Amino acid sequence: MKKKTLIALIMTLALAGSCIGCGSGGSSSASDSGDSGSSSASASDIKVALVLPGSANDKGWNQEAYDGLQEIKENGYETAYSENVEASDYETIFRGYADQGYNVVFGHGTEFEDAAESVAPDYPDTMFCITSSDISQEPNVCSLQNLNNEQGFIAGVVAALATKSGTVAAIGGMEIPSIQSYIMGFEQGVDYVDNGTTALTAYTGDFSDATKVMEQAKAFIDQGADIISQDADEAGLGLFEAVKDAPEGVYAIGSVTDQYEECPGRVLTSATNNIGEAMAVAVDQYASGDLTAQCYKYGIAEGVIGLADYHDCSDVLTDEQKDFINETMDKIASGEITVESAQQ
Repeated sequence: MKKKTLIALIMTLALAGSCIGCGSGGSSSASDSGDSGSSSASASDIKVALVLPGSANDKGWNQEAYDGLQEIKENGYETAYSENVEASDYETIFRGYADQGYNVVFGHGTEFEDAAESVAPDYPDTMFCITSSDISQEPNVCSLQNLNNEQGFIAGVVAALATKSGTVAAIGGMEIPSIQSYIMGFEQGVDYVDNGTTALTAYTGDFSDATKVMEQAKAFIDQGADIISQDADEAGLGLFEAVKDAPEGVYAIGSVTDQYEECPGRVLTSATNNIGEAMAVAVDQYASGDLTAQCYKYGIAEGVIGLADYHDCSDVLTDEQKDFINETMDKIASGEITVESAQQ
């Protein structure tokens, strides 16, 4: 079954399990509308906007959402986006898209929660959808919660199995619930392996300063960490700069997308987070009249959270260790393993 079909099925059936109550103004770009879709409402009559706190080509969290918007465009919807939007401009950008008649407006990250709840009552015909969040507000605020805790957990399992030094690390950007969930998950994943590995963790406080992540990674390497993960959006690219200069045997674990190309030979794998696919399904749900004010959750079971290929680092882990990782992911998907989260 294709991933998108699986997610659509999960969304349709998950209503009973959903959680209720889940620079300066950045640059913008609008696209031409596409062909008509086949849902209850014509796709070409539906306008979808995406508001990003960072760069659309950050090779991570923001780009994943932008790629999801491109899929939405390919499905026949009219799309537009704003990137590098400052917090002080969130409400203004939201109102601007709603005033232009956009039907679905995505705010990419928990930082957009307050703006959505504030603006939504003035625009009942616009659905405001916040990613990486668990909020909802009747009748027109919903959320897509990618399960960062599961993402971090798998990264932690991989790190604990691969380490030779017995010390691993994870670096977060801003200390917000979604990133806290990743870090919490990483620590739980390391503990789950139960081989005496120590997990070092830290937050750098933002999502744009790659130098901070690079310096923190180097500090962890100096403390003996040989496997380091990150969940820091564009700033996370600093990790790969650190491992380029690190001693042999030090590896990075990428985040959100397959980040192998950022440092070939030194990226063990990436803990992936395909929220863009969930965005595309949500828009289809809107078109069919099924997107409601609730929180939709996506993790390993739904195919949103996973692991990228090991590429030429495949021999760092044994076949038995890889089997253990796959079995662990299956246990998370089935509910046999429950991963704690900073989000509800």
